[in-house]
Amino acid sequence: RPAIATQLPTQNGGCTTMLDLGANVDCEPAHLLQFAVMGSALASVLDGKERPTVGLLNIGEELIKGNDVVKEAARLIRETPLNFVGNVEGNDVYGGKSDVVVCDGFVGNVALKTSEGVAQMIGSFLRQELSRNWLTRLGALCAMPALKRFRQRVDHRRYNGACLIGLRGIVLKSHGSADVLAFEAALRRAYDAARNGLLRRIEGAMAAAAAAAPPPAAGAAAEGSTA
Repeated sequence: RPAIATQLPTQNGGCTTMLDLGANVDCEPAHLLQFAVMGSALASVLDGKERPTVGLLNIGEELIKGNDVVKEAARLIRETPLNFVGNVEGNDVYGGKSDVVVCDGFVGNVALKTSEGVAQMIGSFLRQELSRNWLTRLGALCAMPALKRFRQRVDHRRYNGACLIGLRGIVLKSHGSADVLAFEAALRRAYDAARNGLLRRIEGAMAAAAAAAPPPAAGAAAEGSTA
């Protein structure tokens, strides 16, 4: 099933590939498994990592945490060749605990837009405090080199280009307000995905995951044949 994936900056200077970000609001465990496989392939071609780590977004790291869909998805992912590190929490997304973070589209979209809101609030607070009086303005002037580096690290234009992954071709969605720098970032991602054989990698990873899946129980198979 297609999903929307994008890369987010992390504290260690790298990126985390997160999906789904809104294409599927209701997901079954098998869908989350597919997202994990596709996200791992995408992180591999964009970051050059042979076996990216994969985490499942949950309300806690313990196996008993989460709803039935997430628990079953964790079991399915654990049985594949993916480099699965288990459950990750919301504060791990930007901590770089895993190279890939998997969730359904409802949770992913809320998490992404919450992050955007927090970033805007921090930027607003920072501007207010640095322009409060002549002393803070002087401090801002002295800190300008550091502030410019900070702005560059969190510049959303560098991460423009969400990938609609799971189709027969490579599709990237650019933000409507993208400028030249942002559009260049999206084109670079599309080029990297095509050059490194993203579609071929996804196909191979899907086949490997299917081969590693346990056969259905005899009772379930008999029930299916009867139906």
